[in-house]
Amino acid sequence: MLKQRIITALILFFLAVGAIFFTPPLVFAASCWLLCLIANYELAKMYRFNKLQITVSMIINTLIAVGIGQVNYDLSQIIRIVSVATWCFAVPLVLIFTPKHFSKLAIAIFSGLLFIPAYYALTILHALFGPWQLISIMAIAWVADTGAYFVGKQFGKHKLAPRISPGKSIEGAIGGLILVVIYLVALKYFNLADYLVTYSMAFKFAAILTVISIAGDLFESWLKRVAGVKDSGSILPGHGGVFDRIDSLIAVLAIAFAIIRGML
Repeated sequence: MLKQRIITALILFFLAVGAIFFTPPLVFAASCWLLCLIANYELAKMYRFNKLQITVSMIINTLIAVGIGQVNYDLSQIIRIVSVATWCFAVPLVLIFTPKHFSKLAIAIFSGLLFIPAYYALTILHALFGPWQLISIMAIAWVADTGAYFVGKQFGKHKLAPRISPGKSIEGAIGGLILVVIYLVALKYFNLADYLVTYSMAFKFAAILTVISIAGDLFESWLKRVAGVKDSGSILPGHGGVFDRIDSLIAVLAIAFAIIRGML
């Protein structure tokens, strides 16, 4: 299973790098939204939306995502507010109270709140900072996941959120945080991240985005638990569905954008 996960992860990484570095802006944006649409579809299927409901959900979210790009007005502040409200208030409340049921309307709303800000963050960060900076931000989620997985597997004894995801441990979360701190401090030391003005900022980014990454992972885990499914899909060998793979990434992108937007 680990070998399969690594192979799939490497393939996804090179596909992502190819799209980020070698595709025109319009193709890049379309590729990003296609990924979000697949995750949107998986989430709707998890909650047994019928074909019409799935189609309507995907069309509405697509119209909003495309419409945001066509409006002759800077909507980044609104996206920032939505991202913070979602990941710093709505998601934590769900994780605290762990509701046993989500209505289809709630899932439809969440699909927009989860994927549209992440898509916006991807395209804007790519346009503002370029491919290398975007990759460095995306890598925060990957580093946090990697650290949590391997440290948790080796040393994990204390459950982080046993009701939500029994496999996650406090030790794993700390391991992920430490690895992200090392990663961001190294970026700052070698002046590889334009958004890290000071070492203090590197530590703040590490603390906030590691917590947000974990929250994204736990939130998707609870959505799956309530829906009664193990994985969001089966398209990615060793990882399940696309939503399984990008749960922490969409959270990190949305909040990283919110932080950076607040600095500009």
